[in-house]
Amino acid sequence: MTKNLKNLDLNLLVIFEAIYRNGNISRAAESLGMSQPAVSNALGRLREAVDDPLFVRSPRGVEPTAKARELIHPLRDALGLIGRHLGTAADIDLATYKRLFRIIIVDPLEPIIMPRVIKVLSSMAPHIDIECTQAHTRVTDDLKAGTIDLACFPFPVDTTDIVFKPIMTLDPVVVSRRDHPEIVKPLDVETFERLPHIGLRRELRGLTEADKSLSIGMRSRRVAYMASKIWSIPAMVERTDLISMLPRAFYDEIKGNFAIDMHEMPVVIPEQHIYMLWHTSSENDPGHIWLREEMLRAVQSNRGPLD
Repeated sequence: MTKNLKNLDLNLLVIFEAIYRNGNISRAAESLGMSQPAVSNALGRLREAVDDPLFVRSPRGVEPTAKARELIHPLRDALGLIGRHLGTAADIDLATYKRLFRIIIVDPLEPIIMPRVIKVLSSMAPHIDIECTQAHTRVTDDLKAGTIDLACFPFPVDTTDIVFKPIMTLDPVVVSRRDHPEIVKPLDVETFERLPHIGLRRELRGLTEADKSLSIGMRSRRVAYMASKIWSIPAMVERTDLISMLPRAFYDEIKGNFAIDMHEMPVVIPEQHIYMLWHTSSENDPGHIWLREEMLRAVQSNRGPLD
């Protein structure tokens, strides 16, 4: 910063965080209970103080500049420290609390836990919105940049500024079309290896241990079709002779909608651990704490968390 900030109104920093979090000045104003002109005026004062535009226009609202990304984490640390001493998640007035949470969640978990979370939001926190992004391998970068608030992801991370908590495990099963002509139950290894498979595109396959475990066990499978998302697999399996692997919990959620059979794995593949991850700057954020607690309750109501 190029100017003396001793007389800076600290409320400007709260407004800055709200704009960063919402990615939109109008939504930031709503979340703060302020008018849009008042928020725009405050942003102008802060821009002058730091000698940087902080946000630039984008098709969806505003995007942070490099300077804003540099400021957001120490600012959230400071606000979190204040929040830890002045309030907790229990102090939030959920009926009026306005916020947009951006999360990453692996496909199998979304239908398992998010309907329960949304039901709670609808009844208790009607002004909280959630934007879910498809899982990818750059999740830690998004958490550090502040563009994602929370992730449910298959791997922990070895970095001091990301908090991770194991929340559940997913074990794989094999699925085929109903009464597949080449499968005699129970499914054996030879048939599993011989039949063509449906797999996930390479980036998403990197999020699982299935192929790694098969290769360690000297097993192989021919992936005849590479799906772009896990949601496509049940319909593809139902209408073809291809087989696939799905997490058991995901299969349990969708099995009533497809004419498919489930088979226990004929080879040993370890369970996939799923973790909840967030940046340390959100550790004491009352709204963030509330979201984490609700998502954990949703997990517990379905399968139960890890100890």
